[in-house]
Amino acid sequence: RMVGRDLTNRFPERDNKPSNVILKIEGLTSPFQKSFKDVSFELRKGEILGVGGLVGAQRTELLEGIFGLRTIESGKIFINDKEVKIKSPIDAKKHKVALLTEERRSTGIFPVLSVLENTVIANVDRYINRFGILDDKKRREDTEEGIRKLNTKTPSFKTLIQDLSGGNQQKVLLAKWLLTEPDILILDEPTRGIDVGAKYEIYSIIVELAKQGKSIIMISSEMPELLGMSDRIMIMCNGRLSGIIDGRTATEEKIMTLASKYMS
Repeated sequence: RMVGRDLTNRFPERDNKPSNVILKIEGLTSPFQKSFKDVSFELRKGEILGVGGLVGAQRTELLEGIFGLRTIESGKIFINDKEVKIKSPIDAKKHKVALLTEERRSTGIFPVLSVLENTVIANVDRYINRFGILDDKKRREDTEEGIRKLNTKTPSFKTLIQDLSGGNQQKVLLAKWLLTEPDILILDEPTRGIDVGAKYEIYSIIVELAKQGKSIIMISSEMPELLGMSDRIMIMCNGRLSGIIDGRTATEEKIMTLASKYMS
């Protein structure tokens, strides 16, 4: 009754079709002893790769390392069969990688700025005209297109983002990264703190992006979310990759067995 629809189907039908490998990680290791070590995996074009594990599994740390937010001691990153060096988020953006952070309020949004400013902030260079002045018309058009495409509920693009619901804040952040035209989207707990109705909308957006050929890495601590949304599920334990299982045959028991594989 709260969300105005039947909740028998918690997840949208996944009709994305993963194809060739777009991202390959080989032996990625952090310089810190109690962090990720010797992690290798592949991500396919159009795939939703879920990432599971218990607290302390170092899932966020690993993906922040791939995005250039954390130092990498050793290992290699290949995008489209070409080795790349990602030492900062600027490098990641150049290689068409985007990261939706885990803590939306502290590391995602600029709460005292408008929906427009939060939408265009990762892509400012796009709006500087030949006179070195920001093109407000283009910024407004892109913001309004993002609002329309993701069905963001906001009184106006001028509204402060802190005045939106959690689900709509998350849509603005997705619109922000989509403007950078990424091929690889890393989503860290994308539905945390969002009501059940808005979760379905976020899930639908993720599936649609995968259908369009975007490759998704989705960290989630919610077991049903991993099982309902993932083509494959990568499980980590104490900084190590403990296994990758097919989303169609995955069970909570299999995930928990792998999630505790390297517990001391």
